[in-house]
Amino acid sequence: MHRVPPEGGRWLSHPLAQLTLVRMREFIREPEALFWSLLFPILLAAGLGVAFRNRPPDVLKIATEDAALAAALRKEPMLDVQLRAAGGGEQAVRTGEVALLVARGGGADTVVYRFDDTNPEGRAARMLADAAIQRSGTTNRSLSRAQSSTACGSRSRGTAR
Repeated sequence: MHRVPPEGGRWLSHPLAQLTLVRMREFIREPEALFWSLLFPILLAAGLGVAFRNRPPDVLKIATEDAALAAALRKEPMLDVQLRAAGGGEQAVRTGEVALLVARGGGADTVVYRFDDTNPEGRAARMLADAAIQRSGTTNRSLSRAQSSTACGSRSRGTAR
């Protein structure tokens, strides 16, 4: 026969409550189970949160040999513009010191972008630089051209595109 428990502990005598209590006691007696089910997910979430936190985009380093172009390019906050002596920009692109070289082409309105096509920073810097130059009105859009460069064993080698 089923005995009736006192009024306050009625729910403790139910088989489901007894099974739940047994499972909880087994769980608490195993520290590794507590670690993997409670502490590890919190540590993992904190570690991934630190590793992949929101950061502002990196400022891209570019070079130019022309002061007027440098002034126009400095209006773009995502670009770090360096004014270089003639020929110094080519070496900087080749060694990967800068992502992009912006130079004057054959005419006064022509702009040439030299960058390593395999470097994603070079492509991004070219788009930002082109937009900054077009906003400034320094050149005619139809007179700009890109020269990507790739070569085995170095960061770049000029090949016109």
